[in-house]
Amino acid sequence: MDSRELGRRGERRAAWFYRLRGYSIVARNVRLRNGEIDLIVRRRRVLAFVEVKARQSLAAGEGYEAVDRVKQLRLVRLAGEYLAHRPHSGEIRYDVLSLYWTGIRFIITYYRDAFRPISDSHRPWKWTI
Repeated sequence: MDSRELGRRGERRAAWFYRLRGYSIVARNVRLRNGEIDLIVRRRRVLAFVEVKARQSLAAGEGYEAVDRVKQLRLVRLAGEYLAHRPHSGEIRYDVLSLYWTGIRFIITYYRDAFRPISDSHRPWKWTI
């Protein structure tokens, strides 16, 4: 399976994973001016912006390891861009869903509330993981 197909299957499986847990899918592959948000889900008053990482091999590490501070900052900024046009008064959360394709099935590792941006006077964002 090529990487594009793996990504598509991974994102479909991620949506399925959230639906099974009572979330509604707000949007998939949201293209914004500065990038794309893989998945936006909602349950009650919680809106989660999800970064989906699918892998066929663990040679380069687990998918979640690719979500470094730069990618975290990008997701937070994209979420801000999205929310500027679609305000949300509830809780905002950032999740990472890492999927490993064994050749038969996906093994899913779920990082709920994977990181949080915290305002800091010295830097625009400080991260806790």
